[in-house]
Amino acid sequence: MSGIVKSLDGAFSVGNMEKISQTMDQFEKGFVNMEVHASFMEKSMAGTTTLSTPEEEVGSLMQQVADDYRLEVSLKLPQAGNKAVLLKEKGVVSEEKLNRRLANLKAKG
Repeated sequence: MSGIVKSLDGAFSVGNMEKISQTMDQFEKGFVNMEVHASFMEKSMAGTTTLSTPEEEVGSLMQQVADDYRLEVSLKLPQAGNKAVLLKEKGVVSEEKLNRRLANLKAKG
């Protein structure tokens, strides 16, 4: 950015409007790139902060708020194993249905 400012200063001294226009275009591109980098860094830092918060502190704070408002909080995660088995069974059933449909089509054809 400092190079762009120096270039712009030189273009203003000479009064070269074409050079001023080119320098302003460079400045705009540099500014847009800087905004993209700043946005990326902001999102990265927000994600890091979220991931680095200890689970115990979060649970404790949730329980404290629940106690203050006389609410019941369940901090246990649901069991994930049951759903995977159900999906496999559905896959087998649909494959059997497809095989039956194929056999019916072959018999008709």
